[in-house]
Amino acid sequence: MTDTHTLAARGVALVLTTTGTAKILALAPMTERARHLGFSGRAFRVIGACELAGVAGLLLGRRHPRVGAVAAVAVCSLMGGACWAHRRVGDSWTATVPAVLVGVGAAHSAKGALEQSGSR
Repeated sequence: MTDTHTLAARGVALVLTTTGTAKILALAPMTERARHLGFSGRAFRVIGACELAGVAGLLLGRRHPRVGAVAAVAVCSLMGGACWAHRRVGDSWTATVPAVLVGVGAAHSAKGALEQSGSR
């Protein structure tokens, strides 16, 4: 795993730690976002827990590349769902940019983890 793959994994982990924690704690901006996107507070907390599980997997990925690869692919799927949710409620494409960027970072991290696991 190169430095750029590690940096991508850590950047994604930082973002998802922030957003996942905010969702689990049901902070005001997240409850408003949940309502806007048509999710219940409980569903948004589950999404937050999934984000934090992704963080754990990404951070474990340095030592266990296959775990990191699976976590990164799961994060990509989660971000795809975020894009879909925004478009479903009529948000502009620009509202999906954060999820796209996190997804791209996770994909780059997955690539590095897969390359590392193949070399073992």
